[in-house]
Amino acid sequence: MAHLKKNTRGSVPGLAVHFERKTDHHTNKEIDVSKTYLNQELMADGSDMLSRFNARLNDVYCMKRDDVKALATWIVNFT
Repeated sequence: MAHLKKNTRGSVPGLAVHFERKTDHHTNKEIDVSKTYLNQELMADGSDMLSRFNARLNDVYCMKRDDVKALATWIVNFT
């Protein structure tokens, strides 16, 4: 099963914090931070999501309207 979500440019900084686990104060109390070391990083260069996103926007044309979807996120489950 796969799920695609399209996001506006304004939502990217919050998504970057969420995806890269940059907060110490999780609202979800069931998160087990002792297992964080099990997370896998697919970008080997060590750069962060926000800098890669901004670099990509410099390479392509993207309208500067609030309703334009500038980022797509995928969730893919294999069962």
